[in-house]
Amino acid sequence: MQKTVWLNLDSEKVDVTYLDEQCKINGWNFIKQPIAPGDEEKTIEMGLKADAVISTWEPWNDRTLQAVKNKVKYIVRYGAGTDNIDIPAATRAGIPVGNVPGANSAAVAETALLHILNAGRRFTTCVGGCKKGIWPSTITGTELDGKTVGLLGFGNISRQLVRMMSGFQVNIIAYDAFVPKEDFEKFNVTPVDCKEELFKRSDIISLHVPFNEETSKMVNREMFDLMKPTAYLINTCRGGVVDEQALIEALQQKKIQGAGLDVLEKEPPEKDNPLLGMDNVFITSHMGAASLESEHRSQVIIAECIADFFAGKVPYNLKNREVLE
Repeated sequence: MQKTVWLNLDSEKVDVTYLDEQCKINGWNFIKQPIAPGDEEKTIEMGLKADAVISTWEPWNDRTLQAVKNKVKYIVRYGAGTDNIDIPAATRAGIPVGNVPGANSAAVAETALLHILNAGRRFTTCVGGCKKGIWPSTITGTELDGKTVGLLGFGNISRQLVRMMSGFQVNIIAYDAFVPKEDFEKFNVTPVDCKEELFKRSDIISLHVPFNEETSKMVNREMFDLMKPTAYLINTCRGGVVDEQALIEALQQKKIQGAGLDVLEKEPPEKDNPLLGMDNVFITSHMGAASLESEHRSQVIIAECIADFFAGKVPYNLKNREVLE
């Protein structure tokens, strides 16, 4: 019987040519149907049509997973983060879940570096001013050289960022309780003993942690109180790791210098979100992984893992391998 794969993406906005080709080669029925984030009813409706799901932001929780467990055999996340999928609930439903670790690391690291440089030099402010006919639109900023950059989390994206910053004269420190000391040393990065020390010492804090119960709002008032008044916060991981109200207050009270954010607690944000109106806050629309190269790498991994799963093999990218035991 022909297998069906559902992709929750708009193929008019994302080039999925590679996935198209692989589905044709393998004889799979390929449904490209985007749905709104959070829509449980549509998630169930589409899930009941698919043997495998290429997931983006649809909600996979106890309700939706139980509703489709007799049809969906495999869910693979189009990206590294799996925070829209309740993996223990998927395990209870007997559905394996995979992701594409590392495929978008370089793209996200580039976005972090762009935010780091822009926070100091206000490049986008100058560009915007010139387009409005304001000349000069220059704002005297600060160089990256000579600064201490603190990385919260030291996974694939952080390591790519370290590589990209190697041409700058920066002191890089990092905190990650799950990484052995020798891993930091390989990248000439100095580990610190706790996140509090990281926030105290850094001129720039760049966040690179997954979003889960342990990391939810971990960057809170206490952390902002530790930061230098000249420091910047950069977030390209997930908006939920930051207490957004505490960030707004820290910026309003000038406890920190500014922020570069590719992610927010709510996406898209409410139009009255104070962050949108602050001159020292630079927001991009969760664009971090959006490069042609990253898309292609992700699609290669996804197609290979789905093919392996349909062939009775265990995909290497499973997050709940125990479901197949």
